[in-house]
Formats: sequence, C-alpha cells, structure tokens
Amino acid sequence: MKKHKPTERFAEYFSVHRHIINRIHDSGFKAYFIGGCVRDSLNGIQPYDFDIATDANPDNIYSIFEIVKSTGIKYGTLTVYINDFSYQITTFRKEAGYTDFRKPDEIIFTKNLYSDLLRRDFTINTLAFDGTYIYEYFNALADLNDGIIRTVGSADRRFKEDALRILRAVRFAAKYKLKIEEDTFLSMKKLSFLLNNISKERIYDELSKIISASEDIKILFDTDIAYYIFSNPQYINQEKLEGKAYLAKLASVFSNYPNLDMIKKELKDLRADNKTINTVLKVVEYKNHQIDELSLRKLLTKMKKHDVYVLMDLKNADSSVLDEIVYSGYISNVNELDITGHDIMELGYSAKDIKKIKEMLIDKVIFDITANKKDRLIKMIQSEYDNQIVKNG
Repeated sequence: MKKHKPTERFAEYFSVHRHIINRIHDSGFKAYFIGGCVRDSLNGIQPYDFDIATDANPDNIYSIFEIVKSTGIKYGTLTVYINDFSYQITTFRKEAGYTDFRKPDEIIFTKNLYSDLLRRDFTINTLAFDGTYIYEYFNALADLNDGIIRTVGSADRRFKEDALRILRAVRFAAKYKLKIEEDTFLSMKKLSFLLNNISKERIYDELSKIISASEDIKILFDTDIAYYIFSNPQYINQEKLEGKAYLAKLASVFSNYPNLDMIKKELKDLRADNKTINTVLKVVEYKNHQIDELSLRKLLTKMKKHDVYVLMDLKNADSSVLDEIVYSGYISNVNELDITGHDIMELGYSAKDIKKIKEMLIDKVIFDITANKKDRLIKMIQSEYDNQIVKNG
C-alpha cells in the first residue's frame, strides 16, 4: 500500500463532500471515497457520484445519518441523502461464488480495505481517499498515469466473476482514451462468450455508453464481443461513426443494414426503447436525403422535428437552416392545414378526392407557411383543378 498527499486541486473536488466521511470517522469507523470519484479527480475531471466504502456495517450507517434508504442492502449498500446530494455507502466486503457470471452468491463483510479492493474490477478503480490521503494498491496510479486498463489480479477470474466487466473495460477505454493491457485484452477476447449470460438491458446500457464515447467500435470486433451482442454483426458499421450525439452515432452503427426491419429487430433484441428505435429507423431511412431548405421542409412532413435534427447530426451538417425553418414555422402533416375535408366537400368535391386535394395543398404550403389560410387554400384548389374534378361524383 502507498499513501499520497493530494494536491489542492484534487482536494477541492471533495471539499463540500468531506463532511460525510468525517461523520463516519467521528463515529469510530474508517471511511474512504472510492473508485470513480477518486479516479476522475486525479484526471482533473469533475466527479458527480461520490461513492464511499467503510468498515461500518449498515446498522451503523442507519444510526449515523438521518435520511438513509436501503438501495442495495443485500450487498451492504445504503444511500444517504444530505443537502440535495446522495451518497452510496457500502460496507467493506469479500465475495464468493458467481454462478450467474454477474452477481456474487455470498457476501462477507470485512473490516479491511485491502480485502474489499481485491474484489474490484480494474486497478484504476481501486484508489481510495480518506479526506487526508490517497491510498494506492496494485500500482493503480501508474496505470492511471500511463493510461492503462488492467484488471485487479487475474483477468480470467475477474471476468468470470462478472462478465459485464468485459464491456466495462471497453467503455473505460473509450471514455478515457485508455489502452487495454495485453493480458486483460486477451482474456476479454477469450471469455467474450460469457456475455451470453448477461441481460440484454445491461448490455445495451454499456453499449450505449461505448457508442457515445467512441469514434468507432472496431474494438468490439477485435475482442469478439460484437459476435455475442449483435444478431447480424456482419452489417455493423466498423468505420468512423458519424455524428456527435448518441442517437446519430447509433444510427451510424446500423447504417449499413440492408433493410429497416433487420435494424428494428436488432434494437428490440437489445431492449432499446421504442422512441430510440423509431428515431434510428427514420434517420437511416432518410440518411441519403438532400438537406437544402426545400428538402428539409419536405422532410418535416415525413419525420419528427427531433429526428430531422438527429439526421443533420448524422450528416455532420450545419443546422442553422433547419433552425430558421423551425423558428419561422412549418407544417408537418395534412391535419395542420387550415381547411377540413368537410370544407372541401362544401366546395363540391367528393369524399374520395379529399386526400388527393390535401396532398396537393401541403406540397404547396410547406414552401410558404403564410399560405396556410383557408381562403388562400380554397383559391389554390380552384386554381389547380379549375373545377375539373367531377363534383359530387
């Protein structure tokens, strides 16, 4: 174990949160900020989740704090709420038996920080801060400074305990621009089949974060992960992902699929929500559509405004023209026309002609929203057809 005095900049990240572990210390227990908040602070990244590990048991935590919820009591985890912040506080523990390749079969509370750290996934997530010193095991600071993802101890053992860690390694590598250590990488590739034991919901959650943080997802193929999480990996885009935001990048992932039904099935299998699925389908469907002003106005009759913005992101296009269209007003469907089917029939046209007439009107109005006035629409009808449609049949 190595002990390091933190920099002022590092300590500042914890200034408004240190009172939490001080209360635990004052009650006679050890307590440390642990994992991601320490890792990110050392990287100069503002943390937002402040997890705490302690030798206090859950009953002790209930007695120390006023507002406590049992959010993971089976694993020794409670959530404490203070001043609009929430803190996950977990008792030091050892774990045994992972028959489902995800969760331990047995939890054993311990009084020792080192024993608790031994069960964790990657060295860079084992750094601990007690408010005064940073505690380092497993050469974690060297890995953090060198930009290395390495498992704590045997990679095979860590991934067999929790196969989701295979995807977590990719996520950390993508998010923080880290390199996966060779033995860890080889183990991920060898054991990627274990992802078959992980729920699709958890896989999609990790995959979403990977896609959001990545320029491409070739690593999923290099590690064989792709062959266990996608139904049709041969169609997945392995080149640069277009777009900046998640939905555009997700559409880019599936942009090479031969048809929309296959994309829909793939996303449903991954347990993506319907809103996400519908957006991706629309964006892929119109990915080759022109995006000049007139084309955008037409697109707004075929796609939701939100989806058109995603399409613009996918195309890495300036959205200022779209912004202006949205600001000045536009029409998205025939139901927004200032004329009803009944109005059209009163002009002497039959019910079977209503759809055709409305489609003609919207094709004109999309280019000039000010024309969407009943009197002007009537003049358009009369001008277009010159009353040649046989009235009343």
